[in-house]
Amino acid sequence: MHVYLRDEPVDLRMQEVESEGLVPDGADLLPMAFYVRGNEQPSFRALLPSDTIEVLREALEEPVVLGVLAEEPEDPGSEIHAMVGLAIPVGDEEEVEEKEEPATEPWRASVGDPEGWRGDEPTTREEPASPRTALLAFAPLIRLQRKFPYDFGEELADLLEAALSGATRSALEARIDRMLEDL
Repeated sequence: MHVYLRDEPVDLRMQEVESEGLVPDGADLLPMAFYVRGNEQPSFRALLPSDTIEVLREALEEPVVLGVLAEEPEDPGSEIHAMVGLAIPVGDEEEVEEKEEPATEPWRASVGDPEGWRGDEPTTREEPASPRTALLAFAPLIRLQRKFPYDFGEELADLLEAALSGATRSALEARIDRMLEDL
């Protein structure tokens, strides 16, 4: 599985759209469209349960970091089925507890390695761990024809940027166009 996270946050808004023909009777799903502020073309569309919509409403009150999750097809000519999601930082409960507890001996941090004089092993500083994130996937994206068949990372980045600009169509429209081209 491959994940691409966009570096810059995006200011998104969510709007319910017409559901006729999209949602089966009795289903607890609402059709939603997601727009980048300032762009009247929807970037993403999704059928979502009301609980998910409430979570997204809260998250979209401020700009969000978006990501794309997809499995790379074995055939470079195959279409891509991806999911767009919000990147949400997550941390271990142990990390949070460690940060809250004051150090019992704060002077130890300035001492360094007490065994450093031995010279047996070079002392190296540990690099800070990169922050962990989870991707709350909410909308499908499909690319019927790949632009970068041999660079999947570039493909995912381009797919997300194309969607944010409003240059994507719903999967159904794209499949109909593809079928008409084949006639």
